[in-house]
Amino acid sequence: MFNILLSMAKEGGSSDLPTFATPGRTSRDNLINTVYKLHRTRLRILDPYRRLKNSLKQLQDDYLKSKEANPIMRYMKLSASVREVAIIEKQYWKYLAIPVQEGSEDPNSYVVRVIQLLEDNSSASVPSTGIGALLSSTMIGKATSSQVDQALYDSIKCRKTEELQRDCEAMYSQLYKLIRKYHGLRRLIKDLHDKYDETRLYPIVPRYPILKKMIKSTLRAPEFADICHEQTE
Repeated sequence: MFNILLSMAKEGGSSDLPTFATPGRTSRDNLINTVYKLHRTRLRILDPYRRLKNSLKQLQDDYLKSKEANPIMRYMKLSASVREVAIIEKQYWKYLAIPVQEGSEDPNSYVVRVIQLLEDNSSASVPSTGIGALLSSTMIGKATSSQVDQALYDSIKCRKTEELQRDCEAMYSQLYKLIRKYHGLRRLIKDLHDKYDETRLYPIVPRYPILKKMIKSTLRAPEFADICHEQTE
């Protein structure tokens, strides 16, 4: 692995944002490298984030549509909808293990730590047996990913230094918000999975109102409120 050192960007003197610096490279090269890593990390998180978001928005749609059905049919629809979301918690290989922010950690330092961790884990192996092995070939196409990375780097390299500085500042903020929303959705789905699992063997009479309650609790949570206005992708 490349020996990457953390330094402070001083070019232009407009900000004190951390940059990923390599000895012997110019300040502009280090700024390009930093903006590239920020964008690449955002792209890596966006894919699993969208799956989480889409599953919860689908749950919301299913819940609203189920009101038109009779109680028995509605119970079956709600149970199936919650099960579809709950199963996500078991599909760990499709998602990223992003650490939580420490109490004394400022947002930019936290973003840097996440970037470094994801880069360190980028070559981690997926399950070699079972469904993980069947799906591993479709998770990320290495050739396609390399082409996307190269195109991203080339587009960033063409920008002016002033544009890169503005983009760097904006990307730290955007990536921090995305990570927080990702964590929020993971927590919501884990909570829904645990509650669903606890009631899986309950008979219909006590379970029906419990299902409605856990769905309402999920859809009214602040974490869902943060993303409910976003479009399904």
